[in-house]
Amino acid sequence: MLVKWVRASFTGGANVPKEVITMPKSRFGQRPIILSSLPSRILYQALVSGIASELEPNSRGGESWVRHEAFAEESPSEYIVEVDIAACYEFIDHERLREELVTRTLDAGYAKSITNYLEECSTNRRGLPQLTTASDILADVYLSIIERQLMRQGLEVSRYADDFFIRVDSWERANETIEYAAEYARNLGLILSYEKTRAARTLSFKKKAESQRELQKRYFDSEKERMTFFHVAGGGRYGDASLVEVLPSDVETLKASMWRVISDWQAKSGSARAHPDIEVHSESSLRQLLPLAISVLQDEKRIDNSILSNLVTAEPIRLERICRYILGRLSKTGEDEDNWKLLQSLTESGRLSPWGRLWLLHVIGELPEIDSRAFERVQRWVQSQLADRHETVRAQAAWAAATFRQLKDDQVYELLRAATPITLPGIAAAMGRKAGVLSSEGRQGGLSKALISSVTSESVLNKNAYEWGEKI
Repeated sequence: MLVKWVRASFTGGANVPKEVITMPKSRFGQRPIILSSLPSRILYQALVSGIASELEPNSRGGESWVRHEAFAEESPSEYIVEVDIAACYEFIDHERLREELVTRTLDAGYAKSITNYLEECSTNRRGLPQLTTASDILADVYLSIIERQLMRQGLEVSRYADDFFIRVDSWERANETIEYAAEYARNLGLILSYEKTRAARTLSFKKKAESQRELQKRYFDSEKERMTFFHVAGGGRYGDASLVEVLPSDVETLKASMWRVISDWQAKSGSARAHPDIEVHSESSLRQLLPLAISVLQDEKRIDNSILSNLVTAEPIRLERICRYILGRLSKTGEDEDNWKLLQSLTESGRLSPWGRLWLLHVIGELPEIDSRAFERVQRWVQSQLADRHETVRAQAAWAAATFRQLKDDQVYELLRAATPITLPGIAAAMGRKAGVLSSEGRQGGLSKALISSVTSESVLNKNAYEWGEKI
């Protein structure tokens, strides 16, 4: 029933409300992210899920990246060609995608429903919304066209998302392969990333992987040796004394080695921050181990705030991991002040994308209220986000403000004045959130009944969102 409704709606030209925000890329630059309303996202996922079983498996997730790297590192060929598509999701052509979907599914109507939806999300009949499983599936379909063309040249290919590894036996064949890939990409309206597309000896991939593994092993072995101790056993009247070696467990050693990684990176990162235009090799190698270190030490003694903050400064894309670290430690006692101080540092860093603001506002809404200067500074920042130019940021700020009873009638009026269906349910939920917080504390001073009624009576979705927020 849902899919039939979508077909009818988008064939008739129904509008998909959307907002574009940005998030940092792993190296440099910003990635545009299309955000649509909750019903629209659900419908998009339902449409693509309806044909997912007829398409190849998602190239991402699980052990896929490990297999992809192993394809290059363990290659018997002399060279590896690495091909990356520049801004892939932004330039996927809807008509060419529709043709490929028809070929795969033999269902022209279904394929048209999907591309009709996509055309409502763009202004030039190109592009996929990012950060959605549905778009990952469609991107895999589109990129598999290039993969097939390369394989028809007799090439061995591994692909992870828009990153290709191709095995070749000569330098001439490597350059020829890059030309093939560029031509196939152009035919689909795509271009190669000339920063990331290259040919290199297989040995260089092996050395890079071995270097990183050796770095981790060196820290592990060093800590194991440091933590090993001996004690004297036996001796006395009945025999000679002997030394017994007591080895630490691998788990204990891994944790200790990760603490050393963090400590050494912190020491070297000062030089990297002082000279940001120069890549300090040892610092960057250690930085690559930090996500692993944070995961391993998630439930251990708290990592110092300065380390977490400096990591985000060095790699803004790591903000999500730091936010998850905070959320994963909410049950730890005695860390509330540290959490608010870290959030103060991050919110005042002056280097926040809309995506980063959304993550920080989400974390703020999960933390308990405390009496501290850091808490007050963060709350002032939340208030400033209620006037952000991105409506999704404003709606998330409304939720955070409501959590601490700081969402006022006049602010809601302003939010509603500029709101679209993308955020109306979120604003309704924030209004319910404030009512729920006040009720749980036995306090008065909620939003006006007329204002609440004007929102909840507008749609069933708004009403349900308000009630959900009230119960949280």
